Formats: sequence, structure tokens, C-alpha cells
Amino acid sequence: MRREHARLLERDRESELLEEGLLQAREGSGGMVVLEGATGLGKTSLLRTTRESASQQGFVVLSARGCALEQDFAWTIVRQLFELCPGLDSTGEDAGILSGPAAMARSLFDYRQLQNCPASRPYEDLYGALHGLYWLCRNLSERRPLLLMIDDAQWADAESLRFVSYLVNRIEDHAVLVALASTPTDEPATPELLMTACAAPLVKPARLGALSAEAVHQLASEILGRAPHEAFTHACLTMSEGNPLHLLELLEDAAREGIAPVETEAPRVYELTPARAAWGVRRQLTRLPDIAVALAGAVAVLTSDAEPRHCARVAGLDEADATEAAGRLRDAGLLTADAPYRFVRPVIHQVVYEGMAAQARNAAHRTAAACLGAAGTAAVRSAEHLCRTDPDANPWAVSILRSASREVLGGGDALAATRYLRRAMAESPAQGVDLGVLAELGAAELRAQQASALEHLEKVLRQGAQPHAELTIRLDLGHALAAVGRPEDALAAIDPGSWAADRTEGAQAWAAAMTIQRLAGDRGDRAGSRSRPGLDPLTLRAHAAAAALSDGRPAPRAARLARAAVADGVRLPAHDVELPPASLAAWVLAQCDDPLASEGILNEVVGMATRDGHVLTAATARSLRAAIVFDTGRIADAEAAAREVLRQRTGASLALTQAPLAAAVLVQCLIEQDRPQEADELLERHGMAGELPRNAVHLPLRVARGRLHAALGRRQKSVQELLDCRSLARKHRWHNSSATGGWLATVVHGVAMNSGQRAARELAFAEVRRASSVGASRPLAAALCAYGEMAGGKEGIRHIEQAEQLLAGLTAPVEHARTLLALGAAIRRTGDRSEARHRLTTALELARNCGAAALEQEIGAELRLTGARLSPAAGETVSLTPAEHRVAQQASAGLTNREIAQALFITVKTVEWHLGQAYSKLGIRKRAELTRALSLVPGDPGPERRSA
Repeated sequence: MRREHARLLERDRESELLEEGLLQAREGSGGMVVLEGATGLGKTSLLRTTRESASQQGFVVLSARGCALEQDFAWTIVRQLFELCPGLDSTGEDAGILSGPAAMARSLFDYRQLQNCPASRPYEDLYGALHGLYWLCRNLSERRPLLLMIDDAQWADAESLRFVSYLVNRIEDHAVLVALASTPTDEPATPELLMTACAAPLVKPARLGALSAEAVHQLASEILGRAPHEAFTHACLTMSEGNPLHLLELLEDAAREGIAPVETEAPRVYELTPARAAWGVRRQLTRLPDIAVALAGAVAVLTSDAEPRHCARVAGLDEADATEAAGRLRDAGLLTADAPYRFVRPVIHQVVYEGMAAQARNAAHRTAAACLGAAGTAAVRSAEHLCRTDPDANPWAVSILRSASREVLGGGDALAATRYLRRAMAESPAQGVDLGVLAELGAAELRAQQASALEHLEKVLRQGAQPHAELTIRLDLGHALAAVGRPEDALAAIDPGSWAADRTEGAQAWAAAMTIQRLAGDRGDRAGSRSRPGLDPLTLRAHAAAAALSDGRPAPRAARLARAAVADGVRLPAHDVELPPASLAAWVLAQCDDPLASEGILNEVVGMATRDGHVLTAATARSLRAAIVFDTGRIADAEAAAREVLRQRTGASLALTQAPLAAAVLVQCLIEQDRPQEADELLERHGMAGELPRNAVHLPLRVARGRLHAALGRRQKSVQELLDCRSLARKHRWHNSSATGGWLATVVHGVAMNSGQRAARELAFAEVRRASSVGASRPLAAALCAYGEMAGGKEGIRHIEQAEQLLAGLTAPVEHARTLLALGAAIRRTGDRSEARHRLTTALELARNCGAAALEQEIGAELRLTGARLSPAAGETVSLTPAEHRVAQQASAGLTNREIAQALFITVKTVEWHLGQAYSKLGIRKRAELTRALSLVPGDPGPERRSA
């Protein structure tokens, strides 16, 4: 049934045409309906449906199907139609359907006579046979309406087609319908006879077209069990060309292969080949000469680079043969008329490419790489062909692959760069390891977060790197060592003191070493900053700003240093590093209550790094920017940004700075959106659920994980992890206010439950003192709020109000909403429900605007304790009963309760009851709010159902 349904999608017009023909035949008016279209468009299914309908309406239904192997046999279709007709063997007075002139056709069905006739077309009296068959149809239709169905009429024999043409010109006043289905063909004789038959005045033609994108979407939804993404639908439409049969096979193949109908899986659809479509292409190829098949193979190999001259060389043809071959492919409907050459359908490429012998395909790809290289095209295009060949120790291939890796790495695709460089390593094994290629591979692997970078970079240094590349290799190795938790070895690898002779290189080494020290929590000066006067002042200011923040200096001072670091504009170092001075300065500004300036700097960093191909710089800046986006309440945007950073990461990836930062943001987003289980699965998938390094890079992730434990009810683990984070931060003087509000509130409440209010109050007061010494508003507000909750009473309210006032001037809506929740709850406990509702309503609006669903639920629960009736959230519908809706509408129009009662023939008490229910559901308190609130109700619910 699924196949029939698929082939009848968007075939309403054709079905109506056939049903109309049946109706006219029942009324005594004959005719013919011709269905034309490619194989698989649904012609046979339409005929089958028509046959079932005709049988139910009492028709005599006779059917036949043409076949290419039987086309040369005379009367094949006619004999299929009539040979099993009841009464065909009757003779004498009871001649039945062969009585009268129909008897002239009797010899067509006398198979004993045919046994003695060796000729393939023995019947000589053609007119007599045609006229006899016409009367046979008349005799059949006298009893009941007659339906003759002929499928695949393009393969019908000539005599049978002459019969159809003869019949259709004589059945206008007879209850006969001919339904004929045909597929266009290039056979020379049949189309002419078929066109003659189809040109009769009684014929109603219908040309079947391809399915629309909407039909593809519908069928994909039914077969795959869920609505497909637009990109997936487009891929299915492209591959099947809207052919129902091919689409059905494609979707069934996708289901078997486990391809989900999502955007990321759409490319896999292009790798599928519907079986019937493939058979048709192979059949066409077998009819073509060798030169055409060879050119088709070249087009399949070269794809978008299939210029005629390249195709000729890959196919091994001269210009004349290549031109002739292209003409043959176009005549066969396989190749488009333009250049570069393109196949008419994607499935042709699949069939041709898969049908090539492995050795021929390998040679074709290598020739294609040479052609494109000689033509001066981008190295990536030649490299793609080389990656599909067997290595043969060719220095030219190594050069192309290295150039291609630089191209893609410059565009930010480190994964593709590693693929090309690994292929380059395999290209020349006989010459030993090429340290230049190995160094480039290690650098690309580092940027692709692959652990093998460490081994390759260490090997290059051991075997002797080129002097001009040594610093670059050491900086990359330092990043790799730091990512695996070996900061001491990272500093030793960079060895900033050894670069004293070169001012520029020394500055780069010092900056990288200082960053590694800072992220690892090492507060020494082994990078040699004091012994390097005259360093880049912008770099010095950025690191001085970070140091001031870590040393507990006032936040305004740290912010001034950070702004000074970028006062002359954002600049990036020559080498790609994770945390350049500009990014460091942006991070400091974010901690000093200036997220907007920080985001602006990071936007510049990302833009410049993307332009210059600095993959590490861009990825880390994106992670930092995602944190700022989260802090400023754009939770959905922060989630998308963090997921993009983590997109290519696996559990075995290097823990570069970008990964734990992005993971921390994503976990925080999922917690706020009330999706903690999804966050827990995310950490497991990325290998971040177990023991994590005890360094500054992982502190935000550990804080987020502590909050996640609390959200999942793992209170003890939550308190333990968060207290450990606090201890580490105090020991190493790490400053990270971006998660202060969330973690401090969680840990203080956890300590209160485990160790009592006094211990929790002491913890919160210690944080107040610490935050006060720095002066940044966000951590101070979080500490004041936590202390106020533990202190309680008027003193507690006073501290929470101070926290709310600090946040009111900042762009921190989630923290502001959380603080207003605490303040509203504290005020409610004093008995002032009206003031509590005011604060909590503001908090609810902030949480809703940010998409903080978990916090919204907490605020809603507290609001209900004040007696408030909550308005629905955006997108949420209100359901009123018909009676409530009518009463509310009358009230919104200005009628009094008594007037409503009189208008609706109910009592005043009933009016009051219905209004009270409507107020509660709409979340309002006054009659004046009804008009606005009713706009949330989707339409009139209809008439009230009265009980008997």
C-alpha cells in the first residue's frame, strides 16, 4: 500500500480524468485516456486503481502490457487483451461475442492455425482482422461497459497499435474506454504508430510530471517517521528527480542505512543510488560505444571540473572522438548540452563512477590531478583526486597536497588539512620521513584537536627542525602539552629564555609561556618577563590586567589596563595561538562588568583570525564570546555558538582551551533551559564527566558541572565539586565571575542543607568580603544575595536589595532575575505579598525574555505563593470553556454582570463564577485587562453544550 500511495501522490488530475472516462463509458460515450511519462511516475498505479474502480462499477476489464522482447510478434497485445474472454470459443448459432462481423477476427485466436505458419506476421487480411476486433469490442460493450487497459504501450506490436487507432475512431457512441500508458522511447517505428493512435479526437492526454518538494516532504515524513529538514527534502528531490518510484526506493534505502532526516545527514542521501534508476542507466550505457563510456567515466571522475579538454585527456581520447562521444551521451539523455560537461541526473554519476574498474578509476583520478595542476586550478581540487589514488612516491603529488593543506587551513578547515598531509606522508615512504610535512601535519592536528599532534611535533623537534620553523613548532608543542595537562613540559618546550637574541621571537615565546602559566595556575616568573624590557607594551598591558584581576586589585584598575591593551586597535601575533593579548584583554573586561566592550573586541579577533587562518585564536575567541552571550542573557544564541565550537570534538580530542570553555557555556545554557539530562549526556559524550584537570581552563566547566549535579538531584556531589572549585580559585587567585551567581547560590544552599545556616552564612560573608575588595559588581551582587538569603529577616532583605541595585545597571538579566526571585521570596516571608508580587513579576519577565525555563519555573512557584495568577508564556495558548469565553467577551465589551446574565439567560452568580475562572486562566485581576488577555485565546471555542 505504501508504494501505491507514493506513486499516486499529486496524481489527482490524472485520476479525475480516468474516472470521468469511466463515467462517460457507463453513459454510452466511448473514449481514450493516454497517460505519458517516464518510468516510475505512477502510470501503472493509476491504471491499477482505475481497474479496481471499473470492476466495482460493473465494467468488463481487459488488460495487456507491452514488452520490448515481444514487440516483433504480431497481435501480441490484442491476444493478451481478449484470449481469456468468456465466450471467445463459442461457435455456430451461439457464437457469443464473436457473432456477426466479429467473426472476422476469430482466426487471430486459432492457435492451431498459427502452428503451421512459420512467418512472424502470417495474417494477411489486416482490414478484416481490425474490423472484426472492433465488432468484438462492440459485442462486449452491449452487455456491460468495457475497459481496455494497455500498459507500456511504447513496446506494443505494430498490428495491435493499428487496432487501437482503428477502434478509437469508432467508439464515440459505445460504452468503451481505452486507458493507455506510454513511456517516451527512441524506437523509430513504434512512436509514429502510437502518435497516430493518440491523435484521435476522442483521446484525452495526460502527461505525468515530477513530484513537488511538498510531496517529497510528505512521503519522507511517512516512511522515516518524522518531518525531514528542508536540506534533506531537497537532497531527496534532487536524487530522485521527483520520480515516485525512485523516491520510494531512496527513502527505503535511507531507512535501512539509518540516515536520519536531519540537515547534517542530507549529504549522505547523495551517496545512495535507487536500484531501478541504476538499472535504467546501466541499460543505456550498454548500448553506447566504448568512447562514450570512456568519456562518461571521465565526467564522473572530474565532476565540477569536467571541461571538455580535461575530459578528453582523462578518457584517453583525441578531440574528434571526444566530441563524438559527447554527442552520443547527449543523444542518450545522459549529458547536458553545456560545458563543463554535466550528467543530467545525479544518479548517472553514481552508476558510472561505481561501474568503473578500480584500476581505471585510480588512473583517471591521477590523470585528473595532473590536468588540473597543469591548468593552474586551486591545489585543493587536484589534492582531492590524489586522495583517491594509490601512493606512488611522486614529489609533485607531495607538493600539491601540502599546498592544498595550507589553502584549507587558511580557511579554517583543519580536519581537511590533516587529511591532505597524511596522504602526503604516505606518498613518499621510500625517502624517509619528511620533517617539513610532519611538522605541518602536527600543526594541523593540533588545530583539529587531534591527540596525535603531540607525538608528531615532539618527533620533529627530536630529529631536528629547520631553524626558521623551530619557534613555530615549539609554540604548537607547548599548546599540545598544556592541553594534556603537562604545563611544566609546555614551558620547557617553549623555553622563552633561549630566544633572547631575537626580540620578536622572544616576545612571542614570552607571551605564550605567560599564558600557559596563567591558565595552569603557576604564579612564578619562569617565562622571564622581568628580564625582557622593551616587550610589546600592548602584550604587557593585557597580561598586567589579568595579573591585577588575579591579585585582587580593584576592577576599575584592571579594566583600565585591559582597555589600554587595545587602545590602538586589535592586533594579532604572527603565530596562531589560543589566547592572544586582545582576547586576554577582552576576558578581563568581561570580568570587570563591561561585557559589551569585551564582545566587540572578540568580534574583531574572530574576524581577523578567520581572515588570517588562525584557527586556535578564532576558536578560543568564539568560546569566550559564547560565555559573554550567555552572561548577557542570550541563552539560545549562546547554546548555538557553543555547539558550533564543539561540533568536531570527540571524547578523545585534545583539551584545548576552546573545548572546556565552550562545554561550560553549553552546560550552563542547558541547565537554565531545564534540560539537565541532555547536559549530562553531553559531558559523557565528550569525555568530560570524569576527573578533570585542576587548572583555570577547566574551572568554568567544573563550576557548570557542580550546578548540573544540583539540577539532577545529586546534592552531595554538587557541594563537593563547587567547594573544591572555590578552594582552587582562592589558592591560585583565579577570577571567574561569569558563573559566580549560579555556583555561589547553589553551593550556599547546599552547605546550608548539609552543615546548617551558620556555615552557609559564613561562606557567603567570606565571598562578600572577597568580592568587595575587587569591586566588580556581578560577583559582589551574587555574594550579597547569597548572604542575604542566609541572614534572613530585614537584614537579609537589605543585602539582597543592595545586590539588586548593583545588577540593575548591568546587562546581566539572568543574574538579575535570580536576585529578584530571592528578594521577592524574602519579602513574601515578611507578609508583604503585594510588594513580593511586584518583584517576582519583574523577575519572571526577565527570565522569560532570556529563555531561562528552569528559573522561570522557580519564579512561577514563588509567585503562586503570593496568590498571583500567572499569565501564559509567549507561544502558550489559553483554553477557556465556551461559557467562560462568552461571558468574558461580554464583560470586555463593557456589560455589567447583571446585563451579561440577562443577555445569556443565566444567573448573576453563574456570571461571577465564569469570570473568576477566566481571570484565573488568563492571569489577570481586573476587568480592564480582559480585552488584551482575550487576544491570547485562539478563536471562538464555539457554542456551549447544554446538559439535558
